[in-house]
Amino acid sequence: MSKRRKRRPKQPHPPLSGIAQLLSESPVATLDLHGHSAAQAELRVRDFLATHYRISTGNVVHIITGKGIRSEGDAVLLEFVRDMLDDEAADHVDEYLGMLGGGGWVLRVK
Repeated sequence: MSKRRKRRPKQPHPPLSGIAQLLSESPVATLDLHGHSAAQAELRVRDFLATHYRISTGNVVHIITGKGIRSEGDAVLLEFVRDMLDDEAADHVDEYLGMLGGGGWVLRVK
C-alpha cells in the first residue's frame, strides 16, 4: 500500500523589488554603442535618455557598451556611460546597475 503525501498549498512568491525587479523586467528599448567613440556615445546616450524620459517613464531600458575586448587599450564606453548616468543624466534615471556579464547598463527611466 502506497502512502500519499498531502500537498502543501503553494505559497505565493513575494513580489520582486530592487535589483531583482530591475533585472527581471524586459527592456522597452536598447541602445547599442558598439563601435562608437566617446563623443558619439555621449550624443547617442543623451538623445536616447531624453526620448525615453518622455515616452517610457518608469520602464527599463538597456544601454550596451561592450566590454572593450577588441579595443586598443582599456574599455572606454562602460565607464564613460556610468559617469554620464551619475552626473548629467541623473535627472532622467531612477536606478541603474551593470548588466549581468558586463558590457552595459540596465536602467529605469524616471
